[in-house]
Amino acid sequence: MKVWLPYLRGGSGTDTFTGLLERALEERGHRPVATRYSRFWETAPFVLAAVRPPREADVVVANSWNAFAFRRRGIPLVAVEHHCVFDPAFLPHRSRLQAVFHEVLLRRFERASFRSSAAVVGVSDYTSRSVAAAFPGTTPRSILNGIDTAYYTPAVSKERHPRRAFRLLFVGNLIRRKGADLLPRIMSALGPDFELRFTSGLRAEARIDVLPNMRPLGRITALELLEEYRQADVLLFPSRLEGFGYAVAEAMACGVPVVASNASSLPELVEDGETGRLCVPGDPESFAQALRELAGDPERLIGMGLAARRRAVGRFSLQRMALEYEGLLDSIRGSTGAQT
Repeated sequence: MKVWLPYLRGGSGTDTFTGLLERALEERGHRPVATRYSRFWETAPFVLAAVRPPREADVVVANSWNAFAFRRRGIPLVAVEHHCVFDPAFLPHRSRLQAVFHEVLLRRFERASFRSSAAVVGVSDYTSRSVAAAFPGTTPRSILNGIDTAYYTPAVSKERHPRRAFRLLFVGNLIRRKGADLLPRIMSALGPDFELRFTSGLRAEARIDVLPNMRPLGRITALELLEEYRQADVLLFPSRLEGFGYAVAEAMACGVPVVASNASSLPELVEDGETGRLCVPGDPESFAQALRELAGDPERLIGMGLAARRRAVGRFSLQRMALEYEGLLDSIRGSTGAQT
């Protein structure tokens, strides 16, 4: 099967997803073709309707923000929703400029994508529900994102020196939606026996208060991030809203328990009490208490790490994602109609 994967480069999870899906489908014996376009076209994706698809393409898989622009006669389209910005929970976290773009342009773009697609995919059950609520008549199918569980693996040996502070890791943009504003408050409550190492993404210019028990890592390489995962005792992830949560899945694959918000898609990744803890969103003390409990019970922490690794391999592997997309694409291959 020849699968066209056109996308607008944005340095986001969509880029990551496209690269991983391309690789996973190729390993399954298919012929994926990922085509990258400038983010410049984000406000005018319809211009890309003139782009020719790869020869003999059987199906198109594209981001719901611009998927309609890649629909071609005789080739079924799949629109993938990575994060529904029309979820009421997202509204407090968007800027005025974002709000204008979303309401004036993006809502029309996504509606056009969903109407012209043979299938719509949400990257989590939460995301699928958000899309169905925001666009009545749209019935997304949930396919959880996958990660490379052969790359993200636990450390060969991990012995924490008794005098070393309990090490936490935060991975994400330093924005309120990600819970970055909670980090100083959580670390203030925990004190010097805990250390937080944190690295940001696209919005590295954002600033938060840095306490003595917090260490900014800046932007780091993929290999450095892998080592940070492996050496962390817990991934701290107080995000208020996630379409999926790559950092959570990656940390779990490295055998690291996760302390996250009990919100949005995160309960689909983290099993409370089994692979980590789910805390009250926006409540620093809830996170601090959960972290104190884990730090005080090393045996339980080890068990959670082992369970996290098992869950990541079972639910978040590239192989599982590829099989689910393969089944979906095969079912619509040759169809030309839009979703019903």
